[in-house]
Amino acid sequence: MDILIIGLNHKSADISDRETVSKKLISLELRQDFTNKLLDLKDENGKSLINEIVVLTTCNRSEFIMDLASVAHGKGAHAIKDYISRHFFGETGKENLFYMYLNEDAVRHLFSVASSLDSMIIGEPQILGQLKEAYNEACNIKTSGQFLNKLFHKAFNCAKAVRTETRIAASPVSVSYAAVELSKKIFNSLGEKKVLLLGAGEMGKLTVKHFIKYGVRNIYIANRTKEKAHQFVEKAFALNEKEYLSVIDFSEYYKFLPQADIVLCSTGSDEYIIKYDDILPVIKIRKQRPLFLIDISMPRNIDPEINKIPNVYLFDIDDIGKMIENNLEIRKQEADAAKELIEAGTKEFMNWKESLNAVPVIISLRNKVKDILEIELSRYIGDKEEKDIIINSLTNKILHEPTVLIKKASANPDGVNSLETIKALFNLNSKDLTENDNHKENVKECHSGTAENQSKIKLIK
Repeated sequence: MDILIIGLNHKSADISDRETVSKKLISLELRQDFTNKLLDLKDENGKSLINEIVVLTTCNRSEFIMDLASVAHGKGAHAIKDYISRHFFGETGKENLFYMYLNEDAVRHLFSVASSLDSMIIGEPQILGQLKEAYNEACNIKTSGQFLNKLFHKAFNCAKAVRTETRIAASPVSVSYAAVELSKKIFNSLGEKKVLLLGAGEMGKLTVKHFIKYGVRNIYIANRTKEKAHQFVEKAFALNEKEYLSVIDFSEYYKFLPQADIVLCSTGSDEYIIKYDDILPVIKIRKQRPLFLIDISMPRNIDPEINKIPNVYLFDIDDIGKMIENNLEIRKQEADAAKELIEAGTKEFMNWKESLNAVPVIISLRNKVKDILEIELSRYIGDKEEKDIIINSLTNKILHEPTVLIKKASANPDGVNSLETIKALFNLNSKDLTENDNHKENVKECHSGTAENQSKIKLIK
């Protein structure tokens, strides 16, 4: 089995290309439909290329984490990458936007993503929650099983170790923090400014909290569902924060634009909700007073052409990323320590993965010894229960040290050769190994990565 990750992020693709992919993965239905298409991919003999898959999509990345079937070894990974590229971009030759990691490189990349070393802002905490949500979604739609379960939980543990054992998140740097810092550069004082938040997401919540911390006392919130906006205020903010918040109808937010000094857009819409023609009359009513627009949505919700209007300042996710680079020095210094933890976790997982190759060999060897003991002891012992006890005891004693050595051998780079030698030495044929290959069980279990969802979901293959 091979681990394959194919994806694109803020390093490999610009915002418009990431937007193209994001739009086709924006809903659960779209993600599930594409996941099923990937699981239906087959080789020339009609055998499936992919066993399990988790789809991660955020404002800065879209990735497909896969456990490949044995038939995909070799050219299968490139065929999957070509299919993914064509699905999102057609025959436009944009396959170079997608990176591809296999096995150890894939594990290292996933652990780096979970630990936020691969994020636009090193050490930001949101990505781990997003990764857990993606994993839980795969569990719920039954596309993640035993193997990815092990991989993701190891990734979560690695991320926890990085956060607790390094100062990777010590400095207050985040998209939400950067948005407030940019506002302070445009306006000398934030205390008298009015903020309009469109959407009721996690990033919007964090940004609003930062605004309150820096003295903003007039914040208006609009969401397509007004009830959800009220719930958002009730659940996300403390009592001393709620007094500065007001909920308005989403259908009338445009009427409030002339009053707002800062507009923060964070919705799930797949199209522009603030357009060029919307802002032209607004800036006239404001008598050219500056208007600051922050678009942290993906896909973007504010028309980038608005930036051409005098006294209107529009920043999207990529703009914010560029502005905060100077605040990352501490986290970059801590990244070296974090990489050591990630490397250790990667080696540990790969040792476990390689040890799976030893399982069918060990079982076949045990069965072979048991068969020999069964034949020999049957001449002297008639009682079946007594005979079985002796057979099990002798098998365990005879094979204890060989089993330990086989497991160690399988975890080494030359382990395949060692296992082949053992199979030849004890005449363990392919039929024996196939029948006893218990690490390819037909029932797999998927455990949730969060405390809210700890139920086991059986995946019937």
